[in-house]
Amino acid sequence: MAYFARQFPSRLINPAVIRYPAETIKRALQEYPTPFFLYEEEMIRKNCRTFKDAFASLFPGFTPLYAVKANANPSILKIVQSEGFGFDCSSDAEVWLAERMGAQGMHTGNYLSEASVRTVLDSHLLLNLDDLSILEIVKKIRVPEFLSFRINPGIGSSTMKSNLLAGPDAKYGVPWEQATEAYRQAKQAGVKRFGIHMMTGSNVATEDYFPGVTRKLLEIAGRAHNELAIDFEYLNIGGGFNVPYRPEEPTFDLRKTAHSLRQVFDEELKKWHMREPRLMVEPGRRVLCDAGFLVGTVHVIKHGYKTFVGIDASSSDMPRPAIYDAYHHVSVLGKDPAAKRETVNVVGTICENSDQFAKDRSLPPIEVGDHIVIHNCGAHAFAMGHNYNGKLRSAEYLLTSSGEIRPIRRAETVDDLYRTVLPPL
Repeated sequence: MAYFARQFPSRLINPAVIRYPAETIKRALQEYPTPFFLYEEEMIRKNCRTFKDAFASLFPGFTPLYAVKANANPSILKIVQSEGFGFDCSSDAEVWLAERMGAQGMHTGNYLSEASVRTVLDSHLLLNLDDLSILEIVKKIRVPEFLSFRINPGIGSSTMKSNLLAGPDAKYGVPWEQATEAYRQAKQAGVKRFGIHMMTGSNVATEDYFPGVTRKLLEIAGRAHNELAIDFEYLNIGGGFNVPYRPEEPTFDLRKTAHSLRQVFDEELKKWHMREPRLMVEPGRRVLCDAGFLVGTVHVIKHGYKTFVGIDASSSDMPRPAIYDAYHHVSVLGKDPAAKRETVNVVGTICENSDQFAKDRSLPPIEVGDHIVIHNCGAHAFAMGHNYNGKLRSAEYLLTSSGEIRPIRRAETVDDLYRTVLPPL
């Protein structure tokens, strides 16, 4: 903490960002080779409960759905499900998982094929359509009793341009001007129960954003309610609740947001004379991000134009820095963060210059054989991984509530990589 206080003298240092389970990682290293992911069950449960506690007392029937795309390991899903979360699914495979695990929830795909629509209609999930044109596919198969539309309210927010999920440049959602017509056609098709949904941004850092965009969604719902005489069973505001990645970032205040949303609900429901829908949300990152870590071993230190610290993990394990130029905090296991520092780039072994976890990062002196811990890898890390360059996906381990370190996915082998080729090798 002393080092970070010197680096950011005028800002509060967020201990949640620099925290990591050092002793547990040391135990894991005695038994398992790197690279690997380690997740903490207790932190996952804490995050689930913190999220529910912020909203449940203010919103009757509050319905949290976990965004499966953030981390789809079944062992993780079981923990989240046991904390009272349903599933937010966006693919056929995620529907398969939800059905296999007996989970309730909602499916929000985009640009769906007829086969995918049929998969959702045959499941226990609520169907949320990204575009009015897909209603024609639904009508060809079977009109469900419940239907929701994902609305593009015309505004969005994100810390990254690529994660701006609403507004004129977003590929998602029914334009808000077409919303009433969408519900008119759904009602004419025979739909009896309705929901309304939006997902406007990812890792939104400002608490004040959510009340404003939710007011817009309630206005859209209110117009449809008044013109079509329909009520909404669910109002789903999506996810995107910020998680701090940098030590100087504050933690997003969920309680403040929940209370602001309650005020917006009260005002807009009265204005439009609507029954209160159940509030539904879809956190993924907020539940898993700070509960996971990627651990690698230093194999090469190159002193060139810069000092490059090469580890055995690569962007194939955790692509966010390569894709988004995203910051992830890095620790050197067993090294005093307050010790004399050196500026280095922490890199992987893929033949792409974007394969860099940290650039110009100030870290304690590093030697070959040291272990690097990359923080905030519980969400959108393994899930976004790939096999480019013939890289093999790494193992995943879970620190259980009882203190056991349990394998929940083995590392891939070369045989796994080529198992599906024809003719077989």
